Amino acid sequence: MRKMIFVGFAGALALAPSVAFADAREDVVGGLARCAHLTEDRQWLDCYYGAAQPMRAALGLSPAPLAQIALVSAQPKAAAMPSTISRATVRTGPPPPPRSSGLLDVWGGSDIVNNSPIASYDVGKNGFTVTLPDGQVWAQTDSDKHSVSWRQPSNTMRVTISQAAMHTFNLVLNDENQHYKVKRVR
Repeated sequence: MRKMIFVGFAGALALAPSVAFADAREDVVGGLARCAHLTEDRQWLDCYYGAAQPMRAALGLSPAPLAQIALVSAQPKAAAMPSTISRATVRTGPPPPPRSSGLLDVWGGSDIVNNSPIASYDVGKNGFTVTLPDGQVWAQTDSDKHSVSWRQPSNTMRVTISQAAMHTFNLVLNDENQHYKVKRVR
């Protein structure tokens, strides 16, 4: 019975710091929102340092100067997040094209797309175009003379696109041995 009580007590102690840090983080963010309307840089920075005091206390660090802490409490409470505080932007659309790594691209590189499903494809007389679920569009290059006769539904197909020599890209469908030269369209 004593072991059960000890285990329960140890578990409660292990969870306590995470709860305290969560509350300290919320207090810091609330203080930062109060500092957001300050326009003078030095005053804003002092307020920022004062707003971090709850986390400094939770971590056992030395306290911020009283003038910085007082600056936070002197500011009005923010009803909502001010426009000067913004969340990180969320990327929409396809990822950016692969970057050239300069001289080392001569020998090729790693996979750009690895075993990705195909959202759709189109086969025409001048080659094919493949659209991936994240919006990337890859088209067969004019220099690649391999014809395709794909007929299966796109949801059963997977592609791997790897960087090849001399700034070119190879597309391999499913586990075939055929490499198609492609270029990124979008």
